[in-house]
Amino acid sequence: MKLLFVSNNLHIGGIQKSLVNLLKEIEKKHEITLFVFYPEGELKKDIPDNVKIICGNRFTRIMGMSQTEAKNKGVFTTLWRSLWVILTKLFGIGFSFGFLSRMQRLKTEYDAAISFMQNSAYKMFYGGCNEFVINSVKAKKKISFIHCDFKHYFGNNRYNKKYYEKFDRIACVSDSCKNVFDEVCGEYKYKTFSVHNCYDFDNMEKRSTEYEAEYTEGVVNIFTAARISEEKGIFRMFPIFAELKEKGMKFVWRIAGGGPLLEKAFYECERYGLEDSVKFLKMLDNPYPYFKKSDLLLVPSYDEAAPMVYGEAAFFGLPVFTTDTTSARELIEAQGVGFVCENTDEAIEKDLEKLLENSEMISEKAKKIKISNESALKEFEKILL
Repeated sequence: MKLLFVSNNLHIGGIQKSLVNLLKEIEKKHEITLFVFYPEGELKKDIPDNVKIICGNRFTRIMGMSQTEAKNKGVFTTLWRSLWVILTKLFGIGFSFGFLSRMQRLKTEYDAAISFMQNSAYKMFYGGCNEFVINSVKAKKKISFIHCDFKHYFGNNRYNKKYYEKFDRIACVSDSCKNVFDEVCGEYKYKTFSVHNCYDFDNMEKRSTEYEAEYTEGVVNIFTAARISEEKGIFRMFPIFAELKEKGMKFVWRIAGGGPLLEKAFYECERYGLEDSVKFLKMLDNPYPYFKKSDLLLVPSYDEAAPMVYGEAAFFGLPVFTTDTTSARELIEAQGVGFVCENTDEAIEKDLEKLLENSEMISEKAKKIKISNESALKEFEKILL
């Protein structure tokens, strides 16, 4: 089949990684074109050679570009993007994306056109893939992917919900995400499907040997790969780990991630006297050696949809300890790849203490973990029918 995928950019992110992994799995089965608003990013090198890439013009390009990237392109691009940010704040994405998406129409007709990213808040200049597929692409089927807990997502607004009426299929990246979307937008239930994320296992295994990850003998080595932010639950863990350390628990927590709150995280670590037990790795281009070498992956988020780290950890036989978010029970507990606790600080401390005291529970869980892309690929082919 002749397929078109639409994305905003190719920077490292869960949605972009999911897209690249899917393209690698289906490149030999379909004739694929990838339309990218701003065709730059760390993942550009990972796009399969036989996937045709179409780049955005000066109208659509700015929908995939950050303000920092616009500044690097010069004064005109900075002012041009700034104008549309202001217009979006004044009139909403219905106006800005509705206009910009129509400024670059594709002539080829496709069997299926796939918007791979949902919009954000109504007055936030982020998204536009849905509008581009609907307004500027000819296709027999039009499909939109949802990678979020739509009920609690910034994009849960009247405009975005109404826009899904225009699509033939709506693909959610887990059964749990689908259930949430069906609850919020029950009128579309007849055309929603689950299409789980794919993983590039060969690349993960290859990259896991690029360097030797740190490992501390005689303690439980805990690893987190996440942006340093409030919603990822990083800051809730400092007082919890301080309590566990006070109780004599032996652990090292390594965090791979960056962001504007990194300095605050340094301060909180020192405040709770955890300098010897918490190690900041900052942003890692390749975290896989730590997935391979650690004992436990910690995901303490307040809110998650279907994070890629679940499957990445499963591939390396790394058990996951996660809070109960949208897909945690489905992807961790039901799959037998880790432990899910209630999403409260008290439950995290209690359950984590139990695991640290009985570390054999972690090693026993690791022996039973298995994962493949087979079911996800069948789900993807089903939405094309």
